[in-house]
Amino acid sequence: MAGAAQDKVLEQILDLLPADGTPVLNRIMRAMVSRRLGYVLSSEDYFTARDTLLRQGRVGRERGQGGKLFLLAAPAGEGTGTASAAAEAVSEAHLMPALGQFLAGAFTRDMDLPSGSVTIVQDISRIGPVSGQWMRPDFTLVSVMRFQFLPGLQVDVHSFELKAENGGSVLAVHEALAQTRFTHFGHLVWHLPLDSRARARLPEVEAQCDEHGIGLILATQADGRGGFEVRLEPQRKSTSPKVVDGFLESRLTFENRALLARALGRDN
Repeated sequence: MAGAAQDKVLEQILDLLPADGTPVLNRIMRAMVSRRLGYVLSSEDYFTARDTLLRQGRVGRERGQGGKLFLLAAPAGEGTGTASAAAEAVSEAHLMPALGQFLAGAFTRDMDLPSGSVTIVQDISRIGPVSGQWMRPDFTLVSVMRFQFLPGLQVDVHSFELKAENGGSVLAVHEALAQTRFTHFGHLVWHLPLDSRARARLPEVEAQCDEHGIGLILATQADGRGGFEVRLEPQRKSTSPKVVDGFLESRLTFENRALLARALGRDN
């Protein structure tokens, strides 16, 4: 691989790796770089570029299970303006309250549910299994719809994965997709200010969301007030009722489980 071509691969790997140091499988990284470059990057050329970054001390690796790559923090006194901006970026924890208010307010109203329907919104970021990859969405929304003429009820369960400015990537889309193992609808929520350099990744992230049926919500303001934009609606997944039921039982609080039971007419 010629020097200019290798430099391009190095640049793409560094740009695609999550700024928070989250590891990415080598096969996934190679696929994402290939998509960026517009051609299939060979395994040999990928690992040549990866080894160059390892020697430069810019990335680290985890061995086993396909191998993973992660971004290393720049030594003190080094780095670029982008690294400085990442340090100042609004954290996910700061965005969580605003997201909760949006989901319980404008998002629920825009669902235009029939009269008598019930919705439950809950922060589940610290609830559920601590092991396993991508097992914890940040929020869930449960809707119980009652229809005017048709009998019965319809229960829909949504999961929401929140990412800070530098966390929005194709990998984040796959994280949101993986969480639909437990829900009917998956959403990626990305804090992306209008002047963010990360907007260069938006077309690719949006295309991946569209391909996999994942909803995309952009938060353009740190406080979330009037700053949430629904870019893509999700597609309903045919998740097993048994799996969804187990998800709700293990994630919802006692109060919300009781509220859901009452909405379903199961008070006892």
